[in-house]
Amino acid sequence: MPRPTKRNRVTNKKEEPIFTLLNYKIMGSGAGLIFLGFAIMALERQIDGFLSLFISPILILSGFVLFGYGIMKKEETVAP
Repeated sequence: MPRPTKRNRVTNKKEEPIFTLLNYKIMGSGAGLIFLGFAIMALERQIDGFLSLFISPILILSGFVLFGYGIMKKEETVAP
């Protein structure tokens, strides 16, 4: 009978979740900024308008950066 490998062993370890509540809040803020940027762009209905040309791209880009930061943020753990 083959010996069980580490992958086949059943452990009672409780796995930590990948994302914490802080990660979800940051990602939600980023998604909100992305939505707000596209909404402002759609509401202005002008191609050469100030909001659709300058403000909306800044909001959308910052939303994507914030969303990426929310994915990459790792919670600091303090050793007991």
